[in-house]
Amino acid sequence: MKNFFKNRGISLVFLAVVIVVIMAASSALMGGRANVISNVVGVVTLPAQKALTGFAGWVGSIYSYTYEYDALKAENESLKKQIAEMEDSVRQAQYDKEENERLRELLKLSQQHRDFDFESATIVSRSSSNWTASITLSKGSSQDVKAGDSVVTETGVLVGVIVEVGTNWSTAVTVTDPDTELGALIFRTGEAAIAEGDFELMSSGKLKLTYLPEDVRLLNGDLIVTSGRGGVLPSGLIIGTVDEVKTDISGLTDYAVITPSVSADSLTQVFIIKSFDIVE
Repeated sequence: MKNFFKNRGISLVFLAVVIVVIMAASSALMGGRANVISNVVGVVTLPAQKALTGFAGWVGSIYSYTYEYDALKAENESLKKQIAEMEDSVRQAQYDKEENERLRELLKLSQQHRDFDFESATIVSRSSSNWTASITLSKGSSQDVKAGDSVVTETGVLVGVIVEVGTNWSTAVTVTDPDTELGALIFRTGEAAIAEGDFELMSSGKLKLTYLPEDVRLLNGDLIVTSGRGGVLPSGLIIGTVDEVKTDISGLTDYAVITPSVSADSLTQVFIIKSFDIVE
């Protein structure tokens, strides 16, 4: 219907106007006097004239509505485009703000550990199953990344350790992966232990602290950090906090459940420590 009036609207209005003009001209040619025939014609055609006039007005209004509708539709599309562009700008501004905050935190970490050589990387993909928890990063051997390198956040929280390296990619197992085994320290007491992944705990995003000293007194919330012993990882990287202390199935030894200070699922960017000074 809309297309009909758009294509034929002008023609219909023109036709109605022509008919009205012809009838008016005929009346004028008669000198304003109506004979019997013209009077009869007038009586007969008057309703038609009114109908044609009304029809012309109706066609005009429909024609006007059609073009107003198209104009409003075009304006609506333009506004949608402007809103989308504004939303993109807001998202970009938020991303830039978060990146600046990460870089400021990284600068603080670099000032605290001037021996750290960082390589920024993006998390390309994640792999999580009953058997493993790993992430794939956007940097590899071309950037001097190697197996055994630590993967951290901008605040020095340990995310995982590189286990496989390609030319422009690398894979790291997270701290909750069952293959993870890290020298650890209870920050409050300085006592040594081992932080390791566990199949059962991995499903809940946690790991365990084993080989605890016999007289250790752990508190909920105790901070656990890397010990740096053996020179495999830097010391002082944050692993997580103690959630609870349990006794193993044998009933002979205790272990602590650790909640990591960060989940790899919440990250998009990480930093690889490619080298550091070994302090024994």
